Amino acid sequence: MVSKDTSTHESDPALVSPVGSAAFPKRRRGPGTTMLFLTAALSLTIGAGIGYIIAQASGVTGTTAPATGPTIAGVSEGTVCKLVSDAMQQQLSIREASPMSEEQGGVSCYLMMTEDGSAEPAGFVVAFYPTVEALQQTVDGTDVTPEKAAPLLIEGRAAARQVLYGDTWKAQLTVDVGEGATLYVERFGPKDSLSERELRRSVDDLAASVLQSHET
Repeated sequence: MVSKDTSTHESDPALVSPVGSAAFPKRRRGPGTTMLFLTAALSLTIGAGIGYIIAQASGVTGTTAPATGPTIAGVSEGTVCKLVSDAMQQQLSIREASPMSEEQGGVSCYLMMTEDGSAEPAGFVVAFYPTVEALQQTVDGTDVTPEKAAPLLIEGRAAARQVLYGDTWKAQLTVDVGEGATLYVERFGPKDSLSERELRRSVDDLAASVLQSHET
């Protein structure tokens, strides 16, 4: 279930125009710098640094500009798993949902599709980070080969997506949900267990579902 505003899955390059560099204002960021900021922040979550990340995205083509108002707020360890509805968890064949608190106020929910202790775990992570600092605490230094992060729109929200290749394949997506907060969605599974396209689409669709459920 992806909104018509969702720029998916093979058309990301059309969303950006190259620029030499971009600054991040202390106050309100424009649509382009929001996308670049999320791309850089996503890079930090895997410990890869921001040196290789695209130095572009000063604007967005098309008629729909990214939304800026708050969408999700006040998520706690007790409610983070509820970001994904029971119906969606059933559709995704989730066996177990486990919440976890992180530093700086971040909270995550691990949605496992495999049994506890599986040699080849698979599933999703859905997390909420109330501040940029909370998102940047997720650096893990995983030894993987990342593809370049791509900016896109999810339900009219500025987002950045990256796929990582190793013994475990992951697609990681960050979405700006307003007022400095970030929704993070990850799909992971054993190497070659699903295609790159399936990885990308699965995180896009789940993030869109979460955002749609919080529309007012």
